[in-house]
Amino acid sequence: MARNCNFCKEEKLEQAMNLFWQKGYEGTSVADLVEHLGINRFSLYNSFGDKLTLYRDALRRYLYTRGLTGLAALEADNAGMEALQTLVEEFAAKQKDQRFGCFMQNALLERCVEDEEVKRLGDELFARLNQAFFKVIARYQPPERASALAAFLVMQLQGIRVLGKSGQLELLDAAMVVLRGEIQRWKTPA
Repeated sequence: MARNCNFCKEEKLEQAMNLFWQKGYEGTSVADLVEHLGINRFSLYNSFGDKLTLYRDALRRYLYTRGLTGLAALEADNAGMEALQTLVEEFAAKQKDQRFGCFMQNALLERCVEDEEVKRLGDELFARLNQAFFKVIARYQPPERASALAAFLVMQLQGIRVLGKSGQLELLDAAMVVLRGEIQRWKTPA
């Protein structure tokens, strides 16, 4: 007869996500997970499978609870450039407090070459960002230009993440002055 777990799996997955986010896949041992989650090895393996499965589950949780949640305002039918500007501003401000950077970006840099699931999740994030940006920008710019500007903005967000994680806040602030001006110009058709 199988034993029931006496803990909340979602809570433990959140804790595992935070540990992997801080230490990365390679930097996190099974012993670290057992200690951090406060469960024994048997419970860890019985509830989550192996370390790699837990890592991928944690990364999926990050993507769907953190990475894509801010896009709802841009995906709305009436989303305009103000919503895009707000998203970028809030994103840049948030990066100043993200001591460990972006879990997805960290995972891509560490594992996307050898782990197709990590790459797939990263591709999903970038595609959704690009689509949401394109949808808004295309209301103001011709499709070809909107496509290029959306890709440009995806690239800029990744740079903002790196500057925030590395504590290069003066560079981030200076770059944001330029990016703000560019986004304002996108309201006027080229």
